[in-house]
Amino acid sequence: MHLAHAFIGKFDLPVPLPVVLAGAVVVVAASFVLVYALPDRRPEARRGGAVVPRWAVVALQALALAFVGFLLGVGLLGRQTNVLNPAVLAFWVATIPLLPLAHALVGGEYEVANPFALIARLLTSGASARARRHPLLDRLGYWPAVAQLLVLVFLELAFPPVPNSPQALAALVAFYTGFQVAMGIFLGEQWYRTGDLWQALTTMAGTIAPVALVRDDDGYVRLRIGFRADRAIPVGRGREALVTLWLAGVLADGVRTTPIWRAFAQATQAVSDSVGQAGDINLGEVGLDTAEILATWLAFAAFFWLFTYVAAALSGRDAGGLAGVVSPSLVPIALAYLLAHNLTQLLVIAPLMFSSPADVATAAAELQRNVAGVRPAIVFAVQVTAIVLGHVLAVLMAHAGIAAVEKEPGRRLRADLGWLAAMLVYTATSLWVLAQPLANQA
Repeated sequence: MHLAHAFIGKFDLPVPLPVVLAGAVVVVAASFVLVYALPDRRPEARRGGAVVPRWAVVALQALALAFVGFLLGVGLLGRQTNVLNPAVLAFWVATIPLLPLAHALVGGEYEVANPFALIARLLTSGASARARRHPLLDRLGYWPAVAQLLVLVFLELAFPPVPNSPQALAALVAFYTGFQVAMGIFLGEQWYRTGDLWQALTTMAGTIAPVALVRDDDGYVRLRIGFRADRAIPVGRGREALVTLWLAGVLADGVRTTPIWRAFAQATQAVSDSVGQAGDINLGEVGLDTAEILATWLAFAAFFWLFTYVAAALSGRDAGGLAGVVSPSLVPIALAYLLAHNLTQLLVIAPLMFSSPADVATAAAELQRNVAGVRPAIVFAVQVTAIVLGHVLAVLMAHAGIAAVEKEPGRRLRADLGWLAAMLVYTATSLWVLAQPLANQA
């Protein structure tokens, strides 16, 4: 059984899909009007915050270490069938969507509890935490995290032997742990900000969190409360590449259900079939899935830069500088996609982690019961709500970011309008993709 997003059946939309798309676009556009109609309020950054008790920090770190140990131990010693192995379900089904989503509510948890940084700190007696910033980190930027995310997306979508194998998961976790600890020892703990995929993604997700855990200059962990719409993603080369790949990775397997991709796959079927097999692996299908991932990423990246240049041309600003200002607005969109696109697997597949089915037949029966308990219309309503709210928040963040660097009202409005066009197209496109496996449009 492949850990794809759970299919819960088609249903007839209460209104035609174009009406749903148009309504969502109107709401996002209205949020832009509301931003300009309301007084401009940009809260100041809070420097203080209550100190988090040491025992709470240690408990959070212990939980992170225990989870890594769980993935290793259960992956190796548990049942060697994916739907029966809790480690496989915990990682591929639950952790990938839930870890960033949790940081959208309370940011900084992973950074404080980073198990790889903790191990590096223990092995170097704290030297890794005290190390000066290595000049190599500025040259690398976010590109190590980009490469890691590309591998993760490829393994999940194009190479099913890995997500289907508990032992492969354990090997992957062991390799990642060794690599991250070694890099932390070699480059210092500044490496983890852009070199550890999970810290990079959770830090991005934390830009919209109303509550955050922050380690201050004295080493204390503080609890800070307050959302800042103009909060920026830490700078670094490849930042926009990581955000657009995150978006593409979330929607890549949804793209294959669209009529456009189905037509392309059908047209290239003969070529795909001629590639052959390597053991149980269909190399043609792997190649097609890889092309889909890369094409989706390229489309999102091209789309981002196209509208960035449009907004820059309208406002007379440098496109490179404007990209850094508007890229944080993609984070709530990515999180909305993440929730919407993984909602069915969280409802249908994730509960198997706790039920411990005795065999594959029992697991299949439980899956069917879980599917029967889900109402597709309600799922789609939640997905639409998440997408719309994500884009509304994106409009707010983009406006706040542009307003922070552009004081001239006319140029600020033109930049906002250029980027609003991107928000509207993103909204309609994402909802259309999400509707393909759910809505019966015959």
